[in-house]
Amino acid sequence: MKSIIAWSVKNWQAMNVIMVGVLILGAWSLTKLRRDFWPDFELYIVQVSVAYPGASPDEIEEGILEKIEESIRTIDGIDEMHSSAREGLGSILLELDSDTTQTEAQRVLSEVTMMIDQVPSFPELAEKPDVRLDTHFTTAIRVAVLGPKNSGASRSNSEQDRSESEVAESALELRRIAERVRNQLLALPSVSVADLVGVPDYQIDIEIPEQTLREYNLTLREVAEIVRVNNIELPSGTLKGRSQEILLRGSDKSEIGSEIAAIPLISEPGGAVLTVGDLGVVRDEFSVDSVINEINGRPAITISVETTSADDLVRVADDVREFVGEHKESLG
Repeated sequence: MKSIIAWSVKNWQAMNVIMVGVLILGAWSLTKLRRDFWPDFELYIVQVSVAYPGASPDEIEEGILEKIEESIRTIDGIDEMHSSAREGLGSILLELDSDTTQTEAQRVLSEVTMMIDQVPSFPELAEKPDVRLDTHFTTAIRVAVLGPKNSGASRSNSEQDRSESEVAESALELRRIAERVRNQLLALPSVSVADLVGVPDYQIDIEIPEQTLREYNLTLREVAEIVRVNNIELPSGTLKGRSQEILLRGSDKSEIGSEIAAIPLISEPGGAVLTVGDLGVVRDEFSVDSVINEINGRPAITISVETTSADDLVRVADDVREFVGEHKESLG
């Protein structure tokens, strides 16, 4: 120790250089520190959800959840399993071990997906299971996209009563703008996750006049059943080979109004086939009772910018504020 002190006293110029170097290295390291709101802690959860329209909770439990539980029970790395069933939907939450790493969580996700795909006897009308790994996110900042202000107080009653199509079109346009802004935010180098909050889901509306139904001796229940039968996915078993197994599944599910409109409803004696679009109107839109959040009396859709364990929360928030400041006029 004395020799080090003696050397430092005799070579004070070198010690000054070392001190300056340490200060520069510390200042550089300070700029590279990742800042977060909460201490980093990952608890990995695999979520499995299966939609079964029109089924009761008991049917979902017996026909779907019990089969999934049995198929994934032996997978290594699962600490707890929680299942729930409600009308039309069954879900299973798989809580992984607390010391699970990202690589191990991906391995469990792959094994769960593979084992569920090998279950051959799900109900025919059940949709394909959705398997996903829930990742912990922290909200860095939220951006609201506002629609035009509703000045109903200064208008007459007739002007306030907008048609259903106008309401749906306004909501649809606001969502389109919000999705465009979200995509622009995701293009920022520091932003990795951005989700829409408080936005209604898309839906496909089919409207057939009562007079038309009577003319062709149809009921709404019959039309709904025809559309349901022609818009499903059906499992067809497994094809086993020497080195692999191939899951066969017939898919005829449409999520676009124009495809639903092409579903045949009736065949006339002359051979002509009338489709859903021939007898009625099919629209991709929101329902008139869709709820959109409001901010200061204006309809709004919020974009929540999230950070993962690898992101710098402060930098993400600063970049988003800068983006909003530069594009506020063009978006408004």
